[in-house]
Amino acid sequence: MKILIILSFLATGIIAHADEMKEKYTDALKKLTSQNIDIKSATKSAVPGIVELVVDSGRGSEVFYISEDGNYLINGTIFDIANRQDITEIKKSGLRKDLLAGVEEAQRINFYPENMTHRVTVFTDIDCGYCRKLHSEIQGYNDLGIGVSYLFFPRAGLKSASFDKAATVWCSEDQQSAMTLSKAGEELDKKTCDNPVENHYNAGLGAGVTGTPAIITDNGQLMPGYLPPASLKQRLEMLASQ
Repeated sequence: MKILIILSFLATGIIAHADEMKEKYTDALKKLTSQNIDIKSATKSAVPGIVELVVDSGRGSEVFYISEDGNYLINGTIFDIANRQDITEIKKSGLRKDLLAGVEEAQRINFYPENMTHRVTVFTDIDCGYCRKLHSEIQGYNDLGIGVSYLFFPRAGLKSASFDKAATVWCSEDQQSAMTLSKAGEELDKKTCDNPVENHYNAGLGAGVTGTPAIITDNGQLMPGYLPPASLKQRLEMLASQ
């Protein structure tokens, strides 16, 4: 019982300290912007004297670094030379993984092979040329054991023709066939229904997607741009071996 009481006091102290750190660095960042600042976490980084901040931008989480005294803000990457690791990217990958874990399978359009060894999430735009090229080779990815899970990212925005095409695909009775036909350039009769396209788009912004196709592994690593099936397979196997 005494141990539980001690642990309870320690946990309370840790939470209070974390809240104090958030408040301290929130006040520091407010000197730079008039926007609301929402610091999700403030923790010591791998570099002495530098604190890692995860800041909610309203469209997702961003990683910054700040001096412990709150006087210097650093927007960049920390690379661990000895271990040859991009510490910042590892953190961002974890944030993307958590973000995409919140998108249920029922809110995706999936092209999965029977014997799937790898799965990627692909943010796609119906009108994007390289997105169309990727989808034209969907069987090639599946043949290599790569499952492709699509989320929509209409680059022209939420009030664009690309958004309407994405919604039409989603609202079709056979979503996979509609995706394939639309990616091939066929104009489908416009359909409307409750759809997750806006949620997909916002998830993409939160994940740091700036263009399409954007491939994200189940571990949260972002690979922007098109990769042919064999190259993607090679990259995924290399990541799995690390």
